[in-house]
Amino acid sequence: MGLELVAALLVFVAVTALVLALVSGNRDRAAESRLDRLSKPREEKSVDSVLKRDSGTFPFLSRLVSGSWSDRAAADLAQAGMSLKVSEFLMIRLFSAGGFALLVVLFAPGATLGLLLAIVAGLVGFMLPAWLVAIRRARRQKELDDQLPEMLALISNSLRSGFAFTQAIDLAADQLSPPISEELKLVQRDTTLGASMDDALQSMADRSGSYDFDMVVSSVLIQRTIGGNLSEILDRVAETVKERKRLEREIRSLTASQRFTGLVLSIYPIVLGLIFFALAPDTWKVLVTEEAGRLMLALAAVLQVIGIVMIRRILTLEV
Repeated sequence: MGLELVAALLVFVAVTALVLALVSGNRDRAAESRLDRLSKPREEKSVDSVLKRDSGTFPFLSRLVSGSWSDRAAADLAQAGMSLKVSEFLMIRLFSAGGFALLVVLFAPGATLGLLLAIVAGLVGFMLPAWLVAIRRARRQKELDDQLPEMLALISNSLRSGFAFTQAIDLAADQLSPPISEELKLVQRDTTLGASMDDALQSMADRSGSYDFDMVVSSVLIQRTIGGNLSEILDRVAETVKERKRLEREIRSLTASQRFTGLVLSIYPIVLGLIFFALAPDTWKVLVTEEAGRLMLALAAVLQVIGIVMIRRILTLEV
């Protein structure tokens, strides 16, 4: 068991070192990605197409990451504010899956059960980085949406004061806090590097992944095409955004009871199982000591996860 523990620790250290190396090695790639985007025609300038072009750290994975999956992964990474390339993200997921599966193989007794648990653990390890990216993406989108009305008000007031649109963008980038200031500074840098304002704004909307940002950028692009009072347009868009936020808060208050019920249903089986183990350990220990009992526990865990995901999807309402 001592050698097995050492092997498991070495696997974790190797995976952690790989992840840290990839993350630290990608911090300075934002400028490279933007220069690549600006050097391409408009139809090739989307964030997805730029990030999925990968001949960098893991070129042997380039053929594996071409397709719709790479498009979604590139969009998720960009919207999460991460500079990882798709092949590197895939490599992290593969190493995570291998590490989880190896740990189960080292410690799980029984060939059949050990193989089944290793497969389940490998799937969990493969999905774990994607879940972390999704959490970071959702948190960043929420922060951007919360800061959007303030940005629109600041730009609108700047336009009324006689500033040009580019000057209003510069002022908002200096006065607002991250992450929205980071997006505005990327717009500044893109235009400085030669991109048109339309392309820079569209890239910002792609990076944000927010419906509200899409609506704002579409309004600005239409105004720049057909004309009109941009400050009034931004004021109306800001009012629309605030109304959507109000409706979202109202829906959350109306569904609070259902969401609490879903939370109770999600944790109830786990708590009940722990209580049974505490009250009658001799009766329930067969679920741990017997292979059939461990198989039932693994199946119950999978079904519980599926139930939690389904409850969250049912209670998620789009406004």
